[in-house]
Amino acid sequence: MFSLRHFFIACILIPVSVFSEGEKVAIDLNESKRLSKQELEEKRSGWYATGLPVFSEDPVRGQGYGARGFLYQNGNRSDPYFEFQPYKYRFGAQAYKTTKGADYYEFTFDSPFLFDTAYRLKTSVSYSTNKNSQYFGIGTDTLREIQYRDRNQPTGQLKNGGSFSDLEDALSYRRPSSPGSIYPYESNVLYNTYEFRSSTATFSVDKTFWGAFRWIIAPEFSQNVIRTYDYPNGRIATNGDYYSVARDPSTGWGSSYPNGISKLTKDYQAGLINGYHGGNVNYIHIGLAYDTRDFEPDPDSGVLLEMNYSSSSKRAGSDFEFEKFFTQGKFFYMPFPKLFEELVVAGRAGLHYSKGEVPFSEYRYMWSIDGPINGLGGLQTLRGYRQERFIAPMIGFGNLEIRWRFGTFKFWDQLVTLSLVPFYDFGRVWNGYHDISTQGYKFSYGTGLRIIWNQATVILIDYAKSREDSQLFIDIGQIF
Repeated sequence: MFSLRHFFIACILIPVSVFSEGEKVAIDLNESKRLSKQELEEKRSGWYATGLPVFSEDPVRGQGYGARGFLYQNGNRSDPYFEFQPYKYRFGAQAYKTTKGADYYEFTFDSPFLFDTAYRLKTSVSYSTNKNSQYFGIGTDTLREIQYRDRNQPTGQLKNGGSFSDLEDALSYRRPSSPGSIYPYESNVLYNTYEFRSSTATFSVDKTFWGAFRWIIAPEFSQNVIRTYDYPNGRIATNGDYYSVARDPSTGWGSSYPNGISKLTKDYQAGLINGYHGGNVNYIHIGLAYDTRDFEPDPDSGVLLEMNYSSSSKRAGSDFEFEKFFTQGKFFYMPFPKLFEELVVAGRAGLHYSKGEVPFSEYRYMWSIDGPINGLGGLQTLRGYRQERFIAPMIGFGNLEIRWRFGTFKFWDQLVTLSLVPFYDFGRVWNGYHDISTQGYKFSYGTGLRIIWNQATVILIDYAKSREDSQLFIDIGQIF
């Protein structure tokens, strides 16, 4: 069985075997990947650091506080790949907590041309907790409009549509308990909520060949723990986590009531999902990509086309047997390079398919050569909808952004660029590839600000709206 010990052994042995002296030869890179003249003039050489306190805002996880920092080594201007790579080495670390019980700690390393070879090495070790993870079901049924009863009462008027705040307001009222309960009333405040904890280690190697092609192989090891807030029917709920404050539908006064059965528990009891208690999920990812982007952290031009296959097997120490397929394309285009070189049109489209004994929490996870994507819904895919609002065996999504860099200045010898980013997102889910159609997509839109620090660190501020919600996001990095 694989473990973190095996992961660290692999981190030592694989570089020794693949990064041989014979690989230290010139790579015939696609000319489109060369940085522009202006970017080269502004690019720093040698070591430098960027770090800042993190004040994040997310409607699911709440307000977050912490710190994130990167240590860069850009190398020298005489280095063979100085004009092609965003940095030579990058070490990263972050730690933050949120007001709604989410913690995240991560250490990363990335070298696009390790030891001046054609190989790239990326590693990440992380631990995360989210006490407010969201679950709305699996499949195309999640595409239905929000549905709830007035003041959460069994005899209340059934309402369709509306916003998430309307649903949350309805669920804030107590209701008569489910059959078999020893309590007369219960709360549904946490009906769509569960706790998710994960320890994860990833290690990926890819190689550039034929100028702009890349193959990649990446083992990933994770241990997940899942807990719901349901109280056991017929038993006394002694743990305070099993209670929530709910309002009396007649008076509006709030009191503490035991939590009712959650959506996650209902689906588990009905045999609709796997992985209700978590478990070990180990992957091997392999992929092929065509990458002509000129500057990966904030591209002006080029495309990324990729196809990936992921396997989780009990032979590799996983508790589940399933497969995933993911393909996506990103494009970056300057429509008026001579007249308006600070304007970039950026777009992305992705399609993801899972089959086998897939844990419910893994349907949302899409692995890309650029890093993991969690959706559909939330910051990385469909801004304006709640995180992981739509989940199914097949997920399709797209994003379109207009990135206008409207100001550049120096601050304490640091280069800062400001970019205005209006955007439009769309996506939907299907139960399988036989159901794919062009109808029934969900849409959202909004405007963002990017604060680009020394070219490679991007601070993101996005405000998004959809038919169900409006959201403010503060994070690090472009979403694609």
